[in-house]
Amino acid sequence: MLHLHHSNQLELLADQLADTLRRPLVDTLASETIVVQHPGMGRWLSLQLARRLSICANMAFPLPAGFIWQLLRQLLEDVPEADSFKPELMQWWLFERLVQPMPEHGFEPLRRYLARDDEVTRFQLAGEIANCFDQYLVYRPDWIEHWQQGRDAIAGDYWQAVLWRELVADRDAEHWVDLQQRLLRAVDAGQINPDQLPERICLFALNSLSPGYLEILNLSARWIEIHLFILNPAEGYWMDLVSEEELGRRTLDAADRALYLEVGNPLLASMGGQGSDFLVSLLSHDSGATEAFVEPPGDGLLHQLQRDILHACEMEERQDVARLDPGDRSLQFHLCHSPMREVQVLHDQLLARFAADESLQPSDILVMTPDMDSYAPYIEAVFGESAGRTHIPYTLSDRSRITETPIVSLFLQLLALPGGRYPVDEIFSLLGQPLLHRRFGLSAGDLPRIRHWLEAVAIRWGRDGSERLALGLPLTGQNSWQQGLDRLLLGYALPGNDEQLFQGLLPCAEVEGADAQILAGLYSFVTALFELERVLTEPAPLAVWASRLNDLIDRFFDPDEAESRLVQSLRSSIARIAETAALAGFAGKISRELMIGQLQDQFASPSGGRFLGGGVSFCALTPMRALPFRVICMIGMNDGIFPRERRPVGFNLLAGQRRPGDRSRRADDRYLFLETLISARDQLYFSYVGQDIRDNSSLPPSVLLSEVIDYLDDHYRTEQGGLPSVQLTVRHPLQAFNPRYFSPDTVLFSYADVNCQGAKALLAQVTPPVRFIQQPLTEPEDHWRQVELIQLIRFYTNPVRYLLSARLGITIAYEQAGMESRDPFELDYFQRSELFRRLVQASMEGGDPGQRLLVERARGTLPHGTSGLVLFERLADSARLFADRLQPLYPATETQTLTVDFTHGSLRLMGRLEGVSQAGLLDYSLEKIPDPQLLALWIRHLLLNVADADAVRPVTRWLSREGLVTLHPVADAAERLGDLLDLYWQGLRWPLPLFARSARSYATALQEGKPRELCLQRARQKWFGGYQGFAEYDNPYYRLAFPDGEVLDETFENLSERVFAPLLSAMEVS
Repeated sequence: MLHLHHSNQLELLADQLADTLRRPLVDTLASETIVVQHPGMGRWLSLQLARRLSICANMAFPLPAGFIWQLLRQLLEDVPEADSFKPELMQWWLFERLVQPMPEHGFEPLRRYLARDDEVTRFQLAGEIANCFDQYLVYRPDWIEHWQQGRDAIAGDYWQAVLWRELVADRDAEHWVDLQQRLLRAVDAGQINPDQLPERICLFALNSLSPGYLEILNLSARWIEIHLFILNPAEGYWMDLVSEEELGRRTLDAADRALYLEVGNPLLASMGGQGSDFLVSLLSHDSGATEAFVEPPGDGLLHQLQRDILHACEMEERQDVARLDPGDRSLQFHLCHSPMREVQVLHDQLLARFAADESLQPSDILVMTPDMDSYAPYIEAVFGESAGRTHIPYTLSDRSRITETPIVSLFLQLLALPGGRYPVDEIFSLLGQPLLHRRFGLSAGDLPRIRHWLEAVAIRWGRDGSERLALGLPLTGQNSWQQGLDRLLLGYALPGNDEQLFQGLLPCAEVEGADAQILAGLYSFVTALFELERVLTEPAPLAVWASRLNDLIDRFFDPDEAESRLVQSLRSSIARIAETAALAGFAGKISRELMIGQLQDQFASPSGGRFLGGGVSFCALTPMRALPFRVICMIGMNDGIFPRERRPVGFNLLAGQRRPGDRSRRADDRYLFLETLISARDQLYFSYVGQDIRDNSSLPPSVLLSEVIDYLDDHYRTEQGGLPSVQLTVRHPLQAFNPRYFSPDTVLFSYADVNCQGAKALLAQVTPPVRFIQQPLTEPEDHWRQVELIQLIRFYTNPVRYLLSARLGITIAYEQAGMESRDPFELDYFQRSELFRRLVQASMEGGDPGQRLLVERARGTLPHGTSGLVLFERLADSARLFADRLQPLYPATETQTLTVDFTHGSLRLMGRLEGVSQAGLLDYSLEKIPDPQLLALWIRHLLLNVADADAVRPVTRWLSREGLVTLHPVADAAERLGDLLDLYWQGLRWPLPLFARSARSYATALQEGKPRELCLQRARQKWFGGYQGFAEYDNPYYRLAFPDGEVLDETFENLSERVFAPLLSAMEVS
């Protein structure tokens, strides 16, 4: 017998279900079957039954389609375990059929779809056709019967009817429409064996069933006790209600037939269409219903709205307009500028709810969003990072496995690599995954070293250069992985410098003895990637693909204990694809692209495994997720996002042929929204991006939310006679640290301490920033008195940085630029300078220019082809001219290395001067000598002067394009060097305001006899910069030590003069 149970509250339906289950079955070991429309409903229901029955065991919660098939297997003989006409099975058959010749007549539309000879497109088309056939089976069984009888069902169905008949003939199996017809014959013939049937079946909170499914249930009810528990939003007969738009349309179409229609409650009429169709279909099977409608308790606006829906109430029936309590917050609308702000506001609002109601628990709150994958990162950023008193426990469900599980994303990346460019930044990013680099014996600490190697050998993209031919480029291995790895291996194996080619390769000496294991891991990893090119590019049967992909997992992944479960899930998904194709009888070969598409479809489905896992439940807005919670929040209710609309393909015959009971994504979403309205017990919270983040203009919400707001404004008023939406809507500022959140005279508030501090900072009076070091440090230890030459040079390059890093251990990390994966098109400043020096040296040594070009090509920094040749020749010409100027200055005798030991008071300076000749020191550069390098040259020059070496002139020369810089002998060199050491000792205790560029500019102007005001003005131009130049103050160490930047004072002037005046006096530029 078929029993119907109606209620407007799921809890009451659960009570009735529990009462039903308390009546024991004849077979005490038999399991109970409770059909649900969504696994989330099964999870909730199992918890509810456990509370009511003290246990929930030996119960199955199947979904409708699977349940109906199993019921047919119990009612009839020789029904296979699996339905051969599942969409995923039909898709494989159609995929194979679509590649075969088509009849000339009637298949023109299908041939147009197949105009693109693309395997992936063909599989997608097969999937769309399979989905259409599945819908016809469920909602148009009469069409299926006509087709199988060789008749047309509807105009334009010719090619689909032919394909269906071919499919049925090939499958040689019965679909559920065939089984339904066989069931009818078996019932008429009295061939049903009741002993094989379950004693009782319950269907809980379904909001739709196809007419065919209902007919099977009705037939089964002759032998089975069947209970349908229906969530009904309104009592009484409300199924003839239509929206005002629909009423107007029908009135125009057929005035007489529209007379019986009415609008009633606008929300129920507009959103209840799907439920209305389902309830009408149940009327023909009604054998008496049990009703348990209750009025929602409470005086809040939410409860009044729910009562309006319960009674299908027309507001015109009211005697007076309902008034809204000023403190009523049962319905809330929050407008934000971005999804991130929505989640931040939600977090604060929930904290306020907990503070106002101690009985409220996180598990009493449900948060739903139409786009979980987009909102999940913001939810984790806000709820996951909160701690202490602001922490709210939560669970996330319904994320696609691609976004939720890094292993899946990594696996798909590996699959997509063969046939690609192998860009160095992408490959290095893959290697950075712990799951992967562990497999090759590497650790996270090895990655900076590996990155340095890859940049040193200038790997950009390409396996071995062969990819360039496919792109119409000249074949060359330059900047390829193969060339780069060979250079690293040669550099480790062959001693010598980096100027000697070996079989066209330039060894790279960056890899030292202890690095051999790291290099081996890198080589194994890259080699394994290239091996995928051979393994994964050839089409293969699904069974072979399953073996290939499992081998890939074994080759690349080394999961820890926590990751092993995820890897096993990955293997299961691979096996499931192969099993589906095998069940469909597909034995053909498929390409890697189609296999990737299959995996992406598998992984795109939401996991849903953590729903109701404890804490605040975050989930997607999916049908039958409108479960009863004390507080329900719907975020991301933006215009065009919800309700969702999936436009049917052009050949879907259901389009334009709607019948009662047909389902659509948009109708599902509208009814889900209605169910949500009646499921919130204490509060219903909405938020959406209602303000443009760019110009603050207003943005509309979801059309469903607009309907609710319009309904409230049309039928309710505030105590002052205003519109309820004004009182219930909160417009939030763009930033979470807006001071309005911390003002007592607004409805805005926040629990975030960091935002409060930000607001205080905005309102606080601007005070000069405090310097990092406000008083001198303690005297350095004695070992600082032993100064190496390189230490002193580093100190004067940037005294502040030296103090912070060397003395205090503070290093400011510069943001590391991404690895360059494009071919070199030009040389940067440093590459150009280094190449120039090499060309000058080669020219002075009389090297072969052609050989030098080969060496530089092999180094990998030159642009490819003609542009690289032109750049090289231009620099080579400049280098030859420069070498002609440098040659007369070059020492005629061999150079030597001087070891110098200089003592000044308690300070001792030690160093080695290399490249010293009888003529003194000589160096050169392409560009003008930088100011820090000039200071370094001055220190070396002073050291040369105090060395008192025999037969060595105390002269230092530097040749550049601007001319020859000569530092003449310094009579008081010891005094000058001692003065520099004294400043070094001061700089170890206090940041010295000595900035090379600004100081030299000041000292130069002073030497030219300029007034001090003008000298200081020139220094400020260098210090603060301008639109034409770099600001020296932009150095992060200077900004940390001198945050206000106002440091060019008398101390700076004295230091600039003290350091640079002797230097400039000894310097001559010619």
